[in-house]
Amino acid sequence: MSDRLLLSIQVTLGMLGIVGVAAAMPGLAGEQALRLAFTLGITFVVGRLQAKHIVKLSPYAFVALLLALLLVLFIGVSPSGSDSKRWLLVGGVSVQPSELMKVAVIAYLATFFYNHNGNWEIWRPMLVIGLTAGLIVVEPDVSTAGFVFILAVAIMIAAGATMGRVLAIMFTAAATAALLAGTVLSQFSYIGERMVGYFDRWGSQSQAADLSYQALRALDAIGRGGVLGVGPGRRVPVPEAETDFVAVSLAHSLGFIGVLTVIVLYGLLAWHGYSIARRVVGPAALLAAGATAYICGQAGLNLLVASGMFPVTGMPLPGISYGLNSQLSVAVAFGFLQLASRQVQRAEAEAPEPRGAAAAAPVQPAARRA
Repeated sequence: MSDRLLLSIQVTLGMLGIVGVAAAMPGLAGEQALRLAFTLGITFVVGRLQAKHIVKLSPYAFVALLLALLLVLFIGVSPSGSDSKRWLLVGGVSVQPSELMKVAVIAYLATFFYNHNGNWEIWRPMLVIGLTAGLIVVEPDVSTAGFVFILAVAIMIAAGATMGRVLAIMFTAAATAALLAGTVLSQFSYIGERMVGYFDRWGSQSQAADLSYQALRALDAIGRGGVLGVGPGRRVPVPEAETDFVAVSLAHSLGFIGVLTVIVLYGLLAWHGYSIARRVVGPAALLAAGATAYICGQAGLNLLVASGMFPVTGMPLPGISYGLNSQLSVAVAFGFLQLASRQVQRAEAEAPEPRGAAAAAPVQPAARRA
């Protein structure tokens, strides 16, 4: 049986995504609705699996996506006006391996720590995290690489790794990623420009019009939305307002109330997701913890960017932004949570009746003798 609270959160986020995308690009609203139905189906399929199936499949999925990240460097494509290569064209469909790698890392590390039960060699997670982050940085996609790195550390902590091991893995993985990407990043000036533009907005604002145009337009649109918003269907004049800045579309259309609803939904998901992770055992616990950290952590980062409190990262708002790869990745993460929740339900249904239950039960009247 599906977890109704998880399903309600996923559907509500998806409906808000339709509103946000419609405000930015009205012609994409229908496609967003179809994708919501499709990704709910993906969540249902993943949620019906057992943790042992994820354990078997995760190494193959991880290696396949690692190879895809390598292919991106040679035959990857980029949108017009961008120097970054993050997508592969597969049968006319753009596949972004770095987005799908987020759930692959969760599944792989959950499997690794479960299989080794605390008795593991430190070089293996170092290699996995460092190589993955390094290949994503080279695209270049610094924000996604950093987030995958932090996500992996969160899973290690949830798995009970000692702080010494966590720090050692962080240092070595960061060094590995730096060796892979250090010479490449200098070719992409926009990364530094984003940081300069962010700090300039809090300083003299001498370069804000050039380097922080998107962030300034976003803040203006949020201000126009006020408390109740200008109403759905009114287009918001902000670049990328259907993807990375979809929260701005919601603030413009539904106002502070709409944004507060989004925050409450992610907060509720964080509480419920970690509650599931605490009540389940085995790899399902790490799958639930990792999925919750992924969705809620990335949501928090995206909302900070949209509000101007963090430099522009280019990361979507999970479950809301337009973008098939992100929607698929988030759907799988919700599937991990549904899988773990079903395991909790089965365990509670099979739990033996407490000893005092029989004594506490009401006494039935004795049958009359014939």
